[in-house]
Amino acid sequence: MRRWLVMPMLLATLLAAGCGAGRPVEVSREALGAVVSITAYGDDEEAVTAAIDGAYAAMAAVEAQLDAHDQSSAISQFNAQPYQAVALSAETSQVLDAIAALRVSAEFSPSLLGVTRLYAFEEGGRVPDPAALALSLAASKAFSRTGDGGGIFTRVDPDVRLEPGGELVPGLDLGGAAKGLALDRARDALKASGAVEAAIISAGSSTVTFGTKPDGSAWRIGIEDPRDAEEVVATFAFEADGALSTSGDYQRAFEANGRRYHHILHPATGRPAEGVRSLTIAGTSLSGLHSDILSTALFVRGADEAEDYAADNGLALYVVDAEGRTLVVPAPEGSGLSLAEKAMPKP
Repeated sequence: MRRWLVMPMLLATLLAAGCGAGRPVEVSREALGAVVSITAYGDDEEAVTAAIDGAYAAMAAVEAQLDAHDQSSAISQFNAQPYQAVALSAETSQVLDAIAALRVSAEFSPSLLGVTRLYAFEEGGRVPDPAALALSLAASKAFSRTGDGGGIFTRVDPDVRLEPGGELVPGLDLGGAAKGLALDRARDALKASGAVEAAIISAGSSTVTFGTKPDGSAWRIGIEDPRDAEEVVATFAFEADGALSTSGDYQRAFEANGRRYHHILHPATGRPAEGVRSLTIAGTSLSGLHSDILSTALFVRGADEAEDYAADNGLALYVVDAEGRTLVVPAPEGSGLSLAEKAMPKP
C-alpha cells in the first residue's frame, strides 16, 4: 500500500557499524571514484586485513575495465574506435546481460557517454545546444550487440557517424552499474578468503552485506536527505546478505535558468529525468550490480512505476519525489530486511 509523506528523503550512507561481540577490521580507501569503506569480522585480524586488501584489488580490476573516464581502461579503448565491432570484456558483457535480465533497457542506457559530455558536469555544467543534443542522442541509439563465434561485440551503425575526436562521438559509459559490480567482486573476494565471516562494503550510494555480525545485530544503512546532507531520517537494516543503492538528482548537478540539471538522463530524450529527487532500492536477493542498475532505471521510470516494480519483485523501496513527498514500499515480512522511518543521528 502506498504511503506518501511530506517529509525529506535520503541517500544511502553507512551508519555506525559497532563492534558487537567481535572486534571488526575497518578500512576506508579511495576507490571507484568514491571513498569505499569495508567493515569485516573474522577470528584472525591479520588474515581479515589481507582479505580486505584482496577485496580492494578486486574492485580495482573492475575499474580498470569499466572506467570510461580513464583512458587506459578497456571501455575507453573501445570508445576510441566506436565505429568498429570490438570484443567486449567479460565485465561489460555482464553489465549488458544484467540490464536485459532486469528488463530496464528503456530506462538504463549504457551508451550515453557522448550525451552526458554535452552537459559538462565535471566543469560546472552547461545546458546543451538542442541540435547537438539531438545529434548525439541519435548516435547513442545506434549501438547494437551481436554474437559472433561465441564472442560478444558492440558496434555503431555506420549511418550515424560523428566526426572522430569531437565531443559528440558516442561511447559506452557503464558508471551507473560499475560500482555495484565492483562491490559484488569485493564481497566475493572476502567470502573466498575463508577469513571473513561477515562484512559490509559501502561506496556511498551503493552498499552490499554478507553474513551476520557476531552480536547478531543488523547491518544498518541510513538514508540521507537529498536537500540536506546533514539529516538522516530513515534506516534500512539487513540481518545478513543484501544490497542497496540510491540514485539522486544532487550527486552531479547544476542549476541554470531556475532549473536543476542532473546526471540521470532519460535515454529517450537525453534530458534529466523528472519527478524524483532520490530513490533507494534494497533487497536480500539483490546483487550490488542489480541494485545499482535498478536505482537509476527506476528513478527514470518515476515513483509510480518504481512502486509497482518493487512490489512485484519483493524489494524494498524508498523514494522522495520532486515535491518532497516520500513513497515507501516495505520489504516482505521475514525477508531479513526492514526499513524504519525514524530519524537517527549520524555517527
